[in-house]
Amino acid sequence: MLEIEDYIKIFFGVFAIMGPFSVMPIFVNLTAGKSKLEKQQLAKNASIAGLLVALCSVWLGSYILGFFNIGIPAFRVAGGILLLSLAINMINAKIPGAKQTPEELAEAKVSNRDLAIIPLAIPLIMGPGAISTVIVFSNNSSGIGHLVIMSIIVSILILNIFIFLRAAAYLSEKLGLIGINVISRIMGLILAAIAVEFMASGLIKLFPGWA
Repeated sequence: MLEIEDYIKIFFGVFAIMGPFSVMPIFVNLTAGKSKLEKQQLAKNASIAGLLVALCSVWLGSYILGFFNIGIPAFRVAGGILLLSLAINMINAKIPGAKQTPEELAEAKVSNRDLAIIPLAIPLIMGPGAISTVIVFSNNSSGIGHLVIMSIIVSILILNIFIFLRAAAYLSEKLGLIGINVISRIMGLILAAIAVEFMASGLIKLFPGWA
Protein backbone atom coordinates (compact mmCIF):
# COMPACT_ATOMS: atom_id res chain seq x y z
CA MET A 1 0.00 0.00 0.00
CA LEU A 2 0.97 3.62 -0.52
CA GLU A 3 1.33 6.46 1.97
CA ILE A 4 -1.72 8.54 2.89
CA GLU A 5 -0.23 11.52 1.03
CA ASP A 6 -0.11 9.43 -2.14
CA TYR A 7 -3.78 8.51 -1.86
CA ILE A 8 -4.68 12.17 -1.36
CA LYS A 9 -2.81 12.97 -4.60
CA ILE A 10 -4.63 10.13 -6.35
CA PHE A 11 -7.98 11.43 -5.09
CA PHE A 12 -7.45 14.91 -6.52
CA GLY A 13 -5.87 13.51 -9.67
CA VAL A 14 -8.89 11.36 -10.49
CA PHE A 15 -11.18 14.23 -9.46
CA ALA A 16 -9.48 16.46 -12.02
CA ILE A 17 -9.86 13.99 -14.87
CA MET A 18 -13.51 13.14 -14.10
CA GLY A 19 -14.23 16.86 -14.30
CA PRO A 20 -17.67 17.24 -12.65
CA PHE A 21 -17.68 20.94 -13.52
CA SER A 22 -17.28 20.17 -17.22
CA VAL A 23 -20.01 17.51 -17.08
CA MET A 24 -22.60 19.81 -15.48
CA PRO A 25 -23.36 22.10 -18.47
CA ILE A 26 -23.52 19.09 -20.78
CA PHE A 27 -25.95 17.36 -18.41
CA VAL A 28 -28.11 20.49 -18.32
CA ASN A 29 -28.07 20.67 -22.12
CA LEU A 30 -28.94 17.00 -22.63
CA THR A 31 -31.76 16.99 -20.07
CA ALA A 32 -33.40 20.24 -21.17
CA GLY A 33 -37.17 19.77 -21.27
CA LYS A 34 -37.18 16.77 -18.95
CA SER A 35 -38.98 16.80 -15.61
CA LYS A 36 -37.13 17.17 -12.31
CA LEU A 37 -37.84 13.52 -11.50
CA GLU A 38 -36.45 12.37 -14.86
CA LYS A 39 -33.29 14.43 -14.33
CA GLN A 40 -32.79 12.95 -10.86
CA GLN A 41 -33.27 9.42 -12.19
CA LEU A 42 -30.80 10.04 -15.02
CA ALA A 43 -28.24 11.40 -12.55
CA LYS A 44 -28.68 8.32 -10.36
CA ASN A 45 -28.48 5.79 -13.20
CA ALA A 46 -25.50 7.53 -14.82
CA SER A 47 -23.63 7.58 -11.51
CA ILE A 48 -24.31 3.88 -10.88
CA ALA A 49 -23.14 2.96 -14.39
CA GLY A 50 -20.05 5.18 -13.98
CA LEU A 51 -19.27 3.51 -10.65
CA LEU A 52 -19.44 0.04 -12.22
CA VAL A 53 -17.02 1.11 -14.96
CA ALA A 54 -14.69 2.67 -12.38
CA LEU A 55 -14.69 -0.44 -10.16
CA CYS A 56 -14.03 -2.67 -13.17
CA SER A 57 -11.06 -0.42 -14.03
CA VAL A 58 -9.72 -0.82 -10.49
CA TRP A 59 -10.09 -4.58 -10.17
CA LEU A 60 -9.86 -5.82 -13.77
CA GLY A 61 -7.70 -3.17 -15.47
CA SER A 62 -4.40 -5.02 -15.05
CA TYR A 63 -5.94 -8.28 -16.30
CA ILE A 64 -7.32 -6.55 -19.39
CA LEU A 65 -3.89 -5.08 -20.12
CA GLY A 66 -2.33 -8.49 -19.56
CA PHE A 67 -4.79 -10.07 -21.99
CA PHE A 68 -3.60 -7.69 -24.71
CA ASN A 69 0.02 -8.07 -23.55
CA ILE A 70 0.29 -4.35 -22.73
CA GLY A 71 2.78 -3.40 -20.03
CA ILE A 72 2.02 -0.76 -17.42
CA PRO A 73 4.95 1.48 -18.55
CA ALA A 74 3.63 1.57 -22.13
CA PHE A 75 0.12 2.20 -20.85
CA ARG A 76 1.42 5.06 -18.68
CA VAL A 77 2.95 6.74 -21.73
CA ALA A 78 -0.20 6.25 -23.83
CA GLY A 79 -2.43 7.39 -20.97
CA GLY A 80 -0.19 10.41 -20.39
CA ILE A 81 -0.50 11.50 -24.02
CA LEU A 82 -4.29 11.17 -23.84
CA LEU A 83 -4.46 13.07 -20.55
CA LEU A 84 -2.27 15.85 -21.90
CA SER A 85 -4.59 16.33 -24.89
CA LEU A 86 -7.57 16.45 -22.50
CA ALA A 87 -5.74 18.92 -20.25
CA ILE A 88 -4.97 21.25 -23.17
CA ASN A 89 -8.65 21.28 -24.14
CA MET A 90 -9.67 21.98 -20.55
CA ILE A 91 -7.17 24.85 -20.27
CA ASN A 92 -8.65 26.29 -23.48
CA ALA A 93 -12.17 25.82 -22.01
CA LYS A 94 -13.16 23.35 -24.71
CA ILE A 95 -15.10 20.09 -24.38
CA PRO A 96 -12.43 17.34 -24.62
CA GLY A 97 -12.96 15.36 -27.78
CA ALA A 98 -12.27 12.12 -25.91
CA LYS A 99 -15.30 12.83 -23.76
CA GLN A 100 -17.77 13.87 -26.42
CA THR A 101 -17.68 15.49 -29.85
CA PRO A 102 -20.25 18.18 -30.78
CA GLU A 103 -21.78 15.76 -33.31
CA GLU A 104 -22.23 13.07 -30.64
CA LEU A 105 -23.82 15.58 -28.28
CA ALA A 106 -26.28 16.67 -30.98
CA GLU A 107 -27.18 13.03 -31.71
CA ALA A 108 -27.60 12.23 -28.02
CA LYS A 109 -30.14 15.04 -27.59
CA VAL A 110 -32.50 13.59 -30.22
CA SER A 111 -31.79 9.91 -29.52
CA ASN A 112 -34.32 7.71 -27.73
CA ARG A 113 -31.64 5.58 -26.06
CA ASP A 114 -30.93 5.75 -22.35
CA LEU A 115 -28.82 8.86 -21.82
CA ALA A 116 -27.68 7.54 -18.44
CA ILE A 117 -25.38 4.96 -20.05
CA ILE A 118 -24.31 6.77 -23.21
CA PRO A 119 -23.19 9.53 -23.16
CA LEU A 120 -23.52 10.40 -19.44
CA ALA A 121 -21.78 7.41 -17.81
CA ILE A 122 -19.56 6.68 -20.82
CA PRO A 123 -17.74 8.78 -21.86
CA LEU A 124 -18.69 11.90 -19.84
CA ILE A 125 -18.15 10.47 -16.34
CA MET A 126 -15.80 7.59 -17.14
CA GLY A 127 -14.17 8.35 -20.46
CA PRO A 128 -10.88 6.97 -21.83
CA GLY A 129 -8.88 9.44 -19.76
CA ALA A 130 -10.59 8.57 -16.49
CA ILE A 131 -10.40 4.83 -17.17
CA SER A 132 -6.69 4.93 -18.03
CA THR A 133 -5.95 7.11 -14.97
CA VAL A 134 -7.76 4.74 -12.61
CA ILE A 135 -5.99 1.71 -14.11
CA VAL A 136 -2.56 3.34 -13.78
CA PHE A 137 -3.15 4.47 -10.20
CA SER A 138 -4.54 1.03 -9.31
CA ASN A 139 -1.24 -0.47 -10.42
CA ASN A 140 0.90 1.92 -8.36
CA SER A 141 0.97 -0.70 -5.61
CA SER A 142 0.09 -4.36 -5.10
CA GLY A 143 -2.21 -6.04 -2.64
CA ILE A 144 -5.94 -6.19 -1.93
CA GLY A 145 -5.68 -3.29 0.52
CA HIS A 146 -4.55 -0.90 -2.21
CA LEU A 147 -7.40 -1.95 -4.50
CA VAL A 148 -9.92 -1.54 -1.68
CA ILE A 149 -8.70 2.00 -1.01
CA MET A 150 -8.84 2.76 -4.74
CA SER A 151 -12.42 1.44 -4.78
CA ILE A 152 -13.30 3.74 -1.89
CA ILE A 153 -11.71 6.71 -3.68
CA VAL A 154 -13.62 6.18 -6.94
CA SER A 155 -16.84 5.53 -5.03
CA ILE A 156 -16.52 8.85 -3.17
CA LEU A 157 -15.75 10.64 -6.41
CA ILE A 158 -18.74 9.12 -8.21
CA LEU A 159 -20.95 10.09 -5.25
CA ASN A 160 -19.56 13.60 -5.62
CA ILE A 161 -20.46 13.62 -9.32
CA PHE A 162 -23.97 12.39 -8.49
CA ILE A 163 -24.41 15.34 -6.11
CA PHE A 164 -23.12 17.73 -8.77
CA LEU A 165 -25.51 16.31 -11.37
CA ARG A 166 -28.47 16.57 -9.01
CA ALA A 167 -27.65 20.26 -8.54
CA ALA A 168 -26.38 20.82 -12.09
CA ALA A 169 -28.96 23.41 -13.14
CA TYR A 170 -28.57 25.43 -9.93
CA LEU A 171 -24.76 25.32 -9.89
CA SER A 172 -24.45 26.13 -13.60
CA GLU A 173 -26.65 29.17 -13.10
CA LYS A 174 -24.74 30.37 -10.02
CA LEU A 175 -21.23 29.74 -11.36
CA GLY A 176 -21.97 30.92 -14.86
CA LEU A 177 -19.90 30.11 -17.93
CA ILE A 178 -16.92 32.14 -16.69
CA GLY A 179 -16.89 30.41 -13.29
CA ILE A 180 -17.08 26.95 -14.83
CA ASN A 181 -14.31 27.79 -17.32
CA VAL A 182 -12.02 29.10 -14.57
CA ILE A 183 -12.45 25.89 -12.55
CA SER A 184 -11.99 23.81 -15.71
CA ARG A 185 -8.71 25.58 -16.48
CA ILE A 186 -7.40 24.94 -12.97
CA MET A 187 -8.32 21.26 -13.25
CA GLY A 188 -6.64 21.24 -16.67
CA LEU A 189 -3.36 22.46 -15.20
CA ILE A 190 -3.45 19.72 -12.54
CA LEU A 191 -4.26 17.17 -15.22
CA ALA A 192 -1.37 18.35 -17.40
CA ALA A 193 1.05 17.82 -14.53
CA ILE A 194 -0.32 14.30 -13.95
CA ALA A 195 0.02 13.57 -17.68
CA VAL A 196 3.68 14.60 -17.72
CA GLU A 197 4.36 12.45 -14.64
CA PHE A 198 2.67 9.48 -16.31
CA MET A 199 4.75 9.85 -19.46
CA ALA A 200 8.02 10.47 -17.60
CA SER A 201 7.67 7.45 -15.30
CA GLY A 202 6.59 5.24 -18.20
CA LEU A 203 9.46 6.32 -20.43
CA ILE A 204 12.01 5.74 -17.67
CA LYS A 205 10.74 2.17 -17.26
CA LEU A 206 10.75 1.59 -21.02
CA PHE A 207 14.19 3.19 -21.47
CA PRO A 208 16.13 2.74 -18.19
CA GLY A 209 19.15 4.53 -19.66
CA TRP A 210 17.17 7.79 -19.68
CA ALA A 211 17.08 7.78 -15.87
